[in-house]
Amino acid sequence: MGDSAAISTKPAKTNEQGVCQNCLTPLIDDYCHVCGQAAKEPRRAVIGLVQDVFVDTLAIDGKLARTLGLLLWKPGALARRYLDGKRVSYSPPFRLYLFASVFFFFGLFWATDAQVGAFRASLGDTEAALAELSPEERAEVEENLRLAQEQFGAASPEVAAMIAELEEAVVADADNDTDTDTDGAGDIETEETESAANEDVSWEDANYNGPAWFEPHAQRIFEAAQRVREDPRLFVAEIRQNVPRVLLLAPVVYGFVLLLLYFYRRKCFVYDHFVVSLYMHAALYAYLLIALILSLIPVVRALWFAPLLWGWLQPFLMFRQAYGSGWLSAWGKWALSITIYAAAFAVIISLGFSYALYRS
Repeated sequence: MGDSAAISTKPAKTNEQGVCQNCLTPLIDDYCHVCGQAAKEPRRAVIGLVQDVFVDTLAIDGKLARTLGLLLWKPGALARRYLDGKRVSYSPPFRLYLFASVFFFFGLFWATDAQVGAFRASLGDTEAALAELSPEERAEVEENLRLAQEQFGAASPEVAAMIAELEEAVVADADNDTDTDTDGAGDIETEETESAANEDVSWEDANYNGPAWFEPHAQRIFEAAQRVREDPRLFVAEIRQNVPRVLLLAPVVYGFVLLLLYFYRRKCFVYDHFVVSLYMHAALYAYLLIALILSLIPVVRALWFAPLLWGWLQPFLMFRQAYGSGWLSAWGKWALSITIYAAAFAVIISLGFSYALYRS
């Protein structure tokens, strides 16, 4: 009795008053047993603000390290443990999903920007380079530059100037070379004429036959497509902004797929299926990020596909680990879920690109 009284009145070491500053409850430990607030004083070093961001917001602590190990090896088992009540030991599924997706898209965009920057830096002295190229080599370089512009939206002055110099050099060579095949010149002229004709197409010439309520939206997409062909930078920016948002629907869709596959299990609630789906997508983003990192390291670049193959097997293992399905049942559900989810994912990606084009 005396010992318990002594313990109950023992103040926490991190609080001089010995009471919780939130609810005024006497402290018996470093956390209030009533409201859960930490007993530590908020007035501390500025580095504490940085620690709050990583520990409280991102939950970067020992729990995250324990969760990541199991996520990469057995995401289905991680979901099963979380659903069995071991929630304090592992990071919550939605927070982990956001954590993995943010880092993946950050790495993807950084790698893309780095490749574009390296491409621009490798242009070098264009005049000296053009002087050493044959007409065929100039045409090949020009085509590669155009493909780079279409892929990355890189309409920089350096790239545009180099394309212009290549075109002038090709035209000059064609004028000076009187023995040039006339058929080839005719083909080039025909392609330029067709390209110009495509650029001059207006909405009135599109012959829209869809519903009237959708016509303004179709016209906006059509006009945006015309602008994107001339300058794809805005379209690429919209893709980078909107596609990650649309992909937030992917765990929801997969959760419903799991719900359909296990509709006969009364002990599995909708909440359970979405927990499994969130952990699976967090693992997917982690595998993609690892593959991206491996592809950027020359020594291990050939192994970039290994995490993708492992991730391809995880849905099957998930049916075994999270739901306890038999081997035959797990294979059947794996094939069916992959088919349904692939079709739904294609729709989601198309929706993201369409919306990005709509906003361009």
